[in-house]
Amino acid sequence: MVTIEHVIRSEQKGRITYQGNLLSHHADALSTIPLYNHPDGTGYQRPFDSTRALSYANYLEQKDACLTPVILNADGKWSFQPYDENHPDYGRLICMGPARVIDGQHRLGGIDKYHRILKNEEVLPVPFLAFHVLYPDEEVSIFDTINTNQVGLTKSLLVYLKRDKEDFARLAIDLAESKDSPFYNLVVVVTKKSTERPFTLDHLKRACELLIKGGPLEELSLEQKRTAIIVYFREISRVFEEAWTSKTAFKLRSVMGLMSCAAVGHNILEAAWDPRNQWIDEGEVKRMVWKLHTFDWSRTGPLRYASGIPGQRYVYQVLKHMIFDVPVKTQPPAERPKFNIGIQVS
Repeated sequence: MVTIEHVIRSEQKGRITYQGNLLSHHADALSTIPLYNHPDGTGYQRPFDSTRALSYANYLEQKDACLTPVILNADGKWSFQPYDENHPDYGRLICMGPARVIDGQHRLGGIDKYHRILKNEEVLPVPFLAFHVLYPDEEVSIFDTINTNQVGLTKSLLVYLKRDKEDFARLAIDLAESKDSPFYNLVVVVTKKSTERPFTLDHLKRACELLIKGGPLEELSLEQKRTAIIVYFREISRVFEEAWTSKTAFKLRSVMGLMSCAAVGHNILEAAWDPRNQWIDEGEVKRMVWKLHTFDWSRTGPLRYASGIPGQRYVYQVLKHMIFDVPVKTQPPAERPKFNIGIQVS
């Protein structure tokens, strides 16, 4: 038997609920996960992911770690005792058995590993919302609602949230919002990309990383990196002005186009680097980008079937060949054979 103190009892649409904090070293004993293959046939949750739980355990070791409430079905095994008759909804829970975990299996698993695997002795308060009892179909319905209707954070929104901690996130936001940037009005942050704004903040962050990381510009200040990126992509937008401004006719304004330009841009900036001045030769950047001016970005031309990572790899190699005369090893994109059900079943 385990006792949980300082619990608030309330009613939610005819159901009795409890809110409080259980102690982390009791988490394993007070909870059970109704996995899909549970012997009693009432399970419905996916298998436990030990790696994910350990990741959460490592997170709990951080000073600013925050535990969010888990949702439980006490299944009638927890009884409430008020401290006094004047406050009938404030008291303790007497736990005679484990509650069924509706939401939070990997957090509770991580808490167990926090103590058992990582050998942490600090007791953590684990917030919970527990239903006194739920029928199996009610429990599954709540689980389904939580996991089906939730909308996760987009990668771009995560980039935005990390703007004060990560240089490339800060760079991407600045390039998207600054009027002197070639990416101004071309980037979305939290909404879906469109023909008017074909790039997401995450796309731009990855392009900046591709352009700068692993090269001589990586040691520059944030402002210098920003300037170098603008110098390069402003030249791309000038040389390919029609393709850069057209909304639908060319593939330059696509993720494939952006990433392939960023990849070859890494080579260009590296070749234009002047170690004596610790800066790029901007005239050399312009000269090398101009070598690409005959490249056909049209959607009806050689890039008609180019897309995704294979397309990006092919375009990058062609652009690199045009500047540095490096052989193109990737085959040109070809039309994929159309699915023919008659052939499949014959």
